[in-house]
Amino acid sequence: MENKIKIALIGLGQIAQKAYLPILANHTKVVPVLCTRNPKTLAALAQKYRIRDTYTNLEQLIRSKPDAAMVHSSTESHAGIALQLLKAEIPVFVDKPLSYSLEETDQVLECAFLSKTPLYLGFNRRFAPMIRALAAVPDPGQISWHKNRVDLPGLPRTFIFDDFIHVVDSLRFLGKGPVRNLHVFASMNGGMLENIQVRWQQGDTLLSGGMNRVSGITEERVELYSKGNKWTMDDLSSGTHCANEQTSAMTSGSWDTTLYKRGFVGMVEDWLHVAQSRTVSAPSLEDIRATHQLCEAILGKALEGTKI
Repeated sequence: MENKIKIALIGLGQIAQKAYLPILANHTKVVPVLCTRNPKTLAALAQKYRIRDTYTNLEQLIRSKPDAAMVHSSTESHAGIALQLLKAEIPVFVDKPLSYSLEETDQVLECAFLSKTPLYLGFNRRFAPMIRALAAVPDPGQISWHKNRVDLPGLPRTFIFDDFIHVVDSLRFLGKGPVRNLHVFASMNGGMLENIQVRWQQGDTLLSGGMNRVSGITEERVELYSKGNKWTMDDLSSGTHCANEQTSAMTSGSWDTTLYKRGFVGMVEDWLHVAQSRTVSAPSLEDIRATHQLCEAILGKALEGTKI
């Protein structure tokens, strides 16, 4: 126990149960702590993973002084919970987005900076091995990222901040540099956003992204072009590299888990390092804001001239 870090998981819905608990409960350096207002869920998960410390009250959890906390509750609650934890100087991981509101996002970022307490956003795709490989390609000229779903239109703000933010952040991460020349094309039906396509530039790289949620298939495809090369990645797990009219396959290891291929394992390791080292930097906080600010700009352009 002396060398282990006590990590509290707050909110135990699908994302916590499918992605984070399986990693943390089996991590040799972590002692998980569970917190949810649902006593049945709390008891079931504590028994399943043999977790001793459980709470139904956030204030009691904070008084127990965990080494760090991970917020997996509803988006509406993210900012309020994060602020309470940061004011108690507890390092915080938050599932994307930090908030639906840029004003709330700024409040949380300012609190992290002033309290000198780490704040970490859960953008797992940055750590997917195949995406890390693309990030190492020098001088990309063009990158596209499309993530489509079936029969799932949504309210514009939740559509963009809860889901499309993955595409926005991933493109911005791969593009590097400030965003300029943003263009947005959106399709609305009855006040619901069905399809959004965006394009912008970062340095000499043209980036384009899209999400069609009335598509005929659930899919995620990334394409990156550099001089003489083309890479294509499908669902973060397989792809091809084309050069000199030759195509070679790119595949994940046969024993690699889905959580590893989708970047969750690598992201959790990075988060644990940040939490233990209590690393806080202005650039990391600015990076979080930049993605949320870009989502807000995309939302504004999508709604121009549209009555909701």
